[in-house]
Amino acid sequence: MGQLAQVAQQTQTVQANPAKGLTALVERPDVQAAMRAVIPKSLTPERLTQICISSINQTPKLAECTPASVLSCVMKCSQIGLEPSNVDGLGMCYILPYRNHGVMQAQFVMGYRGYIELARRSGQLKSIHAQAVYEGDDYDTWEDETGQHFKFRANPEAKHEDAKLRYVFCTAHLNDGGFVFEQMSKADVDDIRKRSKASNVGPWVTDYEMMARKTVIRRASRYLPMSTELQQAATSDGTTPDYSAVLNPVVTVPDNVDADTGEVLEPEPEQQAEQQQGTQEQTQHVEFSEALGLEED
Repeated sequence: MGQLAQVAQQTQTVQANPAKGLTALVERPDVQAAMRAVIPKSLTPERLTQICISSINQTPKLAECTPASVLSCVMKCSQIGLEPSNVDGLGMCYILPYRNHGVMQAQFVMGYRGYIELARRSGQLKSIHAQAVYEGDDYDTWEDETGQHFKFRANPEAKHEDAKLRYVFCTAHLNDGGFVFEQMSKADVDDIRKRSKASNVGPWVTDYEMMARKTVIRRASRYLPMSTELQQAATSDGTTPDYSAVLNPVVTVPDNVDADTGEVLEPEPEQQAEQQQGTQEQTQHVEFSEALGLEED
């Protein structure tokens, strides 16, 4: 079976058996070689497969997504050193399904705790924190000649309901004495949510406050010293990471394979007879040369 036919068969297998299809994809030598250049050395392709399967078990809708998109999201998680919440439940990051022009794909979504973890990896932060402000909390911000200031005192009696959220803000103290403050209103957060492909699924539905905190940290990150992992996470957040060059390499189609169907073509009878005759003539020539003790150059 030609390479193109094998790839087509693997894609069809995934639809019937996602776990088996992902395993087949990961076991491709070209994919394994490319993955080793991207993921940490401590992580094996087998472990990646286990994470993919666990993610599908926890979020069954991922079984309808293309295998390359699921594996791409897992590879991005691994590259930045986080496991998806589908597997460990820590809320560092998520792999969520969505429909893209009629095709189900997986997307990578960072979580609040993931942004905090990656921000700290820069080694240049004393502290970083995001806070939600609800109706009834005592909160005020102002700016004067000495810089930005804020006052916050939580009201224990305030109802922490999504509809009663007023603001979220982020504060960060840098090792060099710098201070970063960023604030967003609920309307600002909801505008970001509307642009998300996963606005009606996953943590935006189950953990609205955490996603609101994550959103203000992401906005504040432009003023923070960023680790390499945080830069990668912020760039890929809310997308399907592009590993197409790794997972969908350009396949050279052999002459005897139909490029459209992947079918292995049998030679025509006349062509097959010519090939057989050529092979026989070549064999006779070799035998005659050997009989005369001649060697070909």
